[in-house]
Amino acid sequence: MTVDEDQARFLRCIGEPTRLQILKLVAEGDRYVGELAEILNKEQSLISHHLRVLKECNIVKDKQEAQKVYYRIMDDRLAKLITEIEALMIELSLCKCQQ
Repeated sequence: MTVDEDQARFLRCIGEPTRLQILKLVAEGDRYVGELAEILNKEQSLISHHLRVLKECNIVKDKQEAQKVYYRIMDDRLAKLITEIEALMIELSLCKCQQ
């Protein structure tokens, strides 16, 4: 794969709304599937699917603790990247999501 293809794959991985929501939550601290499903009001199977995609892209990692698997962001720079993207979009009026 070329660098451009790798970058495009990475952007596709984070470029899905539910995955972005998951990333924001795991950037705040470790979360498990059931917790994410409850917060996002989505089925656990859907959350598991998105976590699998994020893990395959090396964006999140997991850690088994007792009966639960906790997920965390792989690198704090990813959280900063999402924050910067949001700020840029607001600054450039690229969205109507004034948060």
